[in-house]
Amino acid sequence: LRATGTSSVDVAGLALAASATAQQAPAAPAPAPPVADTQVVKLEAVHVVVLPMKGSYMQHPDAFARLGSYLAGRGVTPSGPAFGRYFSDPSLAEADLVWEIGFPIAAGVKVEAPFEIKDLPATQAAVHVHRGPMEEIGTAWGNLVQWAMAKGYTPAVPAMQVFKGGMSATGEVELRLPVTK
Repeated sequence: LRATGTSSVDVAGLALAASATAQQAPAAPAPAPPVADTQVVKLEAVHVVVLPMKGSYMQHPDAFARLGSYLAGRGVTPSGPAFGRYFSDPSLAEADLVWEIGFPIAAGVKVEAPFEIKDLPATQAAVHVHRGPMEEIGTAWGNLVQWAMAKGYTPAVPAMQVFKGGMSATGEVELRLPVTK
């Protein structure tokens, strides 16, 4: 996904790539775009700790284990669920993908490299809660992009996944797609 030119194909591809477990050949045609659990909302600013990543999205489990262990070793308890943010056009070579994982934390926490503290700004986003298997998350992302564009919004980056049900195969994942009108 390029910051200068966004298309539904780019964002849908980004979403498919964003799920470490959704890396399989496309299945049947996508169902109708989500409606019941999809809306455009204003997301509040949030203070976070992140671990910048590059390369395969299959690194998600190890990256979360590394960040979780680092925080636990310092007695830091996250103030919210785990998330991933995805900055790259999915057509890039796997080795060139740029993304990060993180947790919201309280102000005042200090970290050392490679971990980083960031203040994510408030933003407007199309949000859909995916409650199905992780293997279907790529389709859910494609549907979210179609829904947003049909409503007259332009998708932007970084796309974000918030793992509200943990990292399990059946956990609840909130898909957040920044949008402008």
